Amino acid sequence: MTDTGIALLPALSYAIVSIFTPGPNNVTASSLGMRIGYRRTIGFICGVVTGFFVIMLAAGLLTEVLVSAYERMALILRIVGVGYLLYLAYSLLRSSIHTHGASEAGSRYRDGLLLQLVNPKVILFALTMYATLLAPLTSNPLAVVLSALVMAGLAFVSTSLWALLGSAIQRFIGSPKVKVAYTAVMVLMLLYAAWSVAFS
Repeated sequence: MTDTGIALLPALSYAIVSIFTPGPNNVTASSLGMRIGYRRTIGFICGVVTGFFVIMLAAGLLTEVLVSAYERMALILRIVGVGYLLYLAYSLLRSSIHTHGASEAGSRYRDGLLLQLVNPKVILFALTMYATLLAPLTSNPLAVVLSALVMAGLAFVSTSLWALLGSAIQRFIGSPKVKVAYTAVMVLMLLYAAWSVAFS
């Protein structure tokens, strides 16, 4: 294995753990998958992937500028991010109470995109990747684009898997009590994410 391959292993490991574990993207995708099915969640997933790619690309191309800007804007990003996570939790809770129809609230492309643009966790992830683990790539714009595409691809796989998990629960476990319990767990995870963003 080459030195470059060995150097990329920590970055890939960090990316997989960060992207596939529960977070706002995955929790929301899972809840949407349960409420409206995977197919109707695709718009949200594509918004997540687009926003994720844009943030990764910006972080890779503008690492030094964004690191200093993030330090100045961290409080604002946290407030907006926490507010949006609380809004998502409220939307999920409201949709589980109003079970007369499968609401598609929060499932649009722009919802997924907006989630990325106000999500301090994603921004910090991107800055960490390019300021430390992928720092040697930042001098090569093509390498930055390719690595951002790989990260966006991982984000697509991750949010898709979580949405499919929610869809499987909808399809195979028809009990309204199970769906309410699952939604409650997802809401609690979003609230935990909001708490983490607020106090990290």
